Amino acid sequence: MAIKNTPHKIIVALKLPKAVADFIIRASAIHDAMSKSSTTYPSPPVAMPVFAAHIADLVAKQVTVQTRTAGAAADRDAARKLVVTDLGQQQGYVQRLVNADPANAESLAQDAGMSLRKVAPYAKPPLVAKPAFAGAMRLIAKATKGGRAYDWQYSADGGRTWVSVPSCTSANTVISGLQVGALLSFRHRAITKDGPQDWGHPVSATVT
Repeated sequence: MAIKNTPHKIIVALKLPKAVADFIIRASAIHDAMSKSSTTYPSPPVAMPVFAAHIADLVAKQVTVQTRTAGAAADRDAARKLVVTDLGQQQGYVQRLVNADPANAESLAQDAGMSLRKVAPYAKPPLVAKPAFAGAMRLIAKATKGGRAYDWQYSADGGRTWVSVPSCTSANTVISGLQVGALLSFRHRAITKDGPQDWGHPVSATVT
């Protein structure tokens, strides 16, 4: 099923198990899926025969571990690391195809034996308050479309009363002369051609 008009970033996932036996099964499944979809994936960064040989080597070294041969576990771990590297390169290849054709992301991932996860894009908060220097706080607001200026206020009593500071034309300002250690609330509003907008939701921060 195609993914359409999603506001999320689409990430191709391998979902690799920690247990070596399960890891081998997963790596083999990805190899087999990509081999069957050679028309979709004509030029993977790790050629299928090479990928298969690395998995086979891991299988053989895992068997040796069962015999408790000295140094077998270290050899097995090195072989596993190589297969992990192969998988990472194959994943990157599939990701590039998904980025180029997001409408068919799900089918592309399935054809490679992989899966998808969706990551919500970072949303800039409406207002951030952080220390600027001793006794001063920097306020950074999300710019308002059409905003011609911005009003700023702070409160030392939880929002019962507010102190206004000079307005400015940019969506950030520095308020100085504050008491170090005080927990203050801050808020802002944009001024557009239609006049002052509603005050935004306050944020709280301690002055350092």
